[in-house]
Amino acid sequence: MSNIQTFRGDLPAHLQNVKLDDFTQAFKSSGGSIKRITLRGRVFRLVDGGKEIAKNTDPHMDVVIVSGSKTVQKAYYAGEYNADETSVPDCWSSDGERPDADVADPQAERCKDCPQAIKGSAGAGRAACRYSWRLGVALRNNVGGDIYQLILPQKSIFGQGDVEHMPFLQYAKYVAQSGYNLNMLSTRLSFDTDSDFPKLVFSNAEFLDKETYQTAVEQGQTQVAINAGRLNFTKKQTAAPVLPKLVAPAGSAAAEVKAAPDAIVEPTVRTTAKVKEAPKEKQNLAKLMDEWGDDE
Repeated sequence: MSNIQTFRGDLPAHLQNVKLDDFTQAFKSSGGSIKRITLRGRVFRLVDGGKEIAKNTDPHMDVVIVSGSKTVQKAYYAGEYNADETSVPDCWSSDGERPDADVADPQAERCKDCPQAIKGSAGAGRAACRYSWRLGVALRNNVGGDIYQLILPQKSIFGQGDVEHMPFLQYAKYVAQSGYNLNMLSTRLSFDTDSDFPKLVFSNAEFLDKETYQTAVEQGQTQVAINAGRLNFTKKQTAAPVLPKLVAPAGSAAAEVKAAPDAIVEPTVRTTAKVKEAPKEKQNLAKLMDEWGDDE
């Protein structure tokens, strides 16, 4: 029987307005994992621990960007590319300049010299190494709630659009050059209806009120939000070493079984009789005493 009691409503006054610290905030997500927003099938899907927990079928979603990476990131998979890939890539870069230190088999010393970054390395004018950008966002209708990681594929990052349909970099520069922070306003995510694959475009929806803005600032300082902007890959495990095969000595029973696996090797009786040792001559105590006396 557990002696843990549920919390009651008699929280002391001095604790009623205390915000969760970074350490405690990290435990809000189940299993310690970062919740994500994926774009599969042109639907905004909320995912927790690899399981879809909700989805938004509206053509747009309003969020507040509270954190994110400051540079473009890169990842190379030797196998077929998957936009929702969560396994460890073969090579990756957190800053888009050089492979991370944890990469076991870097494809080049510098990303700009990498053969996997050349157009056509993946066929049809595509590069095998893909760009991405990670953002930490909160839902506009619950800014103080969960932080979600949003991974933008490269088609949602680069390019040019109009004021209502900008790729991320154009939108971020537009907001910054206007003198505002991204966490000061609500951002509308929409799908580009002219794209053959899920591609996001960005536009500003509205400025936040004072209280909501303060919440957004605090959310961006949590460890969960910071982690949402990072590449969280770990080094690939190396294959177990191949041990040399055991070779049975020639003429042994094991060698006979190997040579004829279907045959049953009958046990043989050892015919060599054990040679009995001749009984030792009994020692004469008097003689031993005499020998000891001679040594003195």
